[in-house]
This record gives sequence, structure tokens and C-alpha cells, in this order.
Amino acid sequence: MGEKNGAVAFFDVDGTLVWHDFERLRARAKEGATSEALQIRPSEAVYEAFSRMRAAGNLTFICTGRHLPFIPQAIRELNPDGFVAGAGALVCVGDEVVRAEFIERDLLLETARRFVAAGIDITLEGDEDNIELHPSGRPARFPGSRLARTAEEVAELSRERRYSKFCSNGVGERDLVPLRDFIDAHYTICDLQGGVLEFSMRGVDKGTGIEAALAHLGHGREGTFAFGDSENDLSMRAAVETFVAMGNALPNVRAVADYVTLTAAEDGVPAALEHFGLI
Repeated sequence: MGEKNGAVAFFDVDGTLVWHDFERLRARAKEGATSEALQIRPSEAVYEAFSRMRAAGNLTFICTGRHLPFIPQAIRELNPDGFVAGAGALVCVGDEVVRAEFIERDLLLETARRFVAAGIDITLEGDEDNIELHPSGRPARFPGSRLARTAEEVAELSRERRYSKFCSNGVGERDLVPLRDFIDAHYTICDLQGGVLEFSMRGVDKGTGIEAALAHLGHGREGTFAFGDSENDLSMRAAVETFVAMGNALPNVRAVADYVTLTAAEDGVPAALEHFGLI
């Protein structure tokens, strides 16, 4: 781990460290490409930038909506000093877990019942596995997910398992109207781009995850950076000294950024790290 007085930087994954061409990915999936072939991987410039960050005595954290078991090996090979995973629900500094937050079981099952009644597919994301709840009858979308059609099946599959958030795909605001009062009472909705909405527990987000990591490190807000592109990255803004938006970020993310770098496809992360003299 780097020097305590060095900078600490937190990096979103999708749309920040790696670029997704969604149309190309969909086309390749239809052509029968394997899940392994569709795995994300940062550019060589990003790997080099992380290596130079370490050499300069700075700390790097992956800050992602993905839970720890679902962070690809290609991201782990960046050798970060820790992870803020599950959109802030799980925080690891080195090998030590310093925060772990999960949806209370009664609320989890009530959430499942309400989304089934509304006919909306969601994916419950946990620290061990994902449950794809598909009242629509659609097949599972992700390798390794367990499939449920009803709230009762979720109750059975979730025994002795914990879940921190859930996502929907291709669901619009109009679809959520019947559920809005319930959602707003318990969750925060973020647009992750690509048609994906993320539902996180209130008060549990990337920003509070960063605060937990910094508190454990004994590091103040000075000399801290965060990089992101989507709405679930907005909470990072208040937790760090400098918030960097990718050139491909949503307009409301770019609007509050201290600095807007190049797009992820153009290696915006290495460019910004050089701009701030961190590498």
C-alpha cells in the first residue's frame, strides 16, 4: 500500500476505466460470442497509469456498483489498494472489510413482491451471488445468476444470502409509477446508462463508501480524487476534493465535475491523472 500522505483516487469501472460499445456488444452476443469473449478489459494505458500511481506513492481504489465476487479479473489485475463495491455497500481496504451493508430481509422480500406484482424484472445483487427475478418469464441474462419467477422463490433462494441493491434493464420512469412511493421510501434510483437503473439503499452509496475507506486510512479529504460517468457516481462528488467526469459522462455528472477529461474510449483516466500530476 502507498504512502498515507499520498493522493487517494477512486475509480468507477464501467464507462470510466473501461469503455462499452453497447451496440457492438449486443451484436456480438447475438452472433453467439461467449461470455468470456465479452469480458471487459482496461486499455494498456490504464494498466500503466495504475502502476505509475503506485510508484508515486498514491493509493487507488476501484469504486463500482459491482459486488466484489463479480469484479472481473482484468480489473483486479490493476492491483488496487482496495475496493468500494456494491455501490458503496461493501468497502475493503487491503484485505480488511471495513463496511458491509445489506437490505433487511423483510424489506428484500417486500421489494420482490411489489416488483412481481408490477411485472418488472430485476436483478438482486449480493456479496455471494445474484438472483434474477423475472416475472416476465424471460431467461436469465447473466452467467452464474440464479433465476426466480416469484417472490416465494426469492424467499427460498435468498436464505442465508445477503443482497445490497438491485437493477432493472429497459425499464422506464412510467413503468415505475405504481411503485414510486415505496421505492422513494427505501431506495435511491440512479441511471447507469445503457438502459440500466440501479436501486440502492438510502444512505448507502459510493460517497459514503469512500468516506468509510478514508476514515479507515486516517486520510482527510485533501488530496482525494474520484472518477465517474453515471448517476451513481454523483455521490462521490461530496466525498472527495476533486471530482473528475469522463467525457462520455451523463450531462448532469459533467455539470458538477471539477474537471472533465477525455472519454473512456480515449483513455480519459490516464489523461486526467497526468493533468493533475499524479503520474
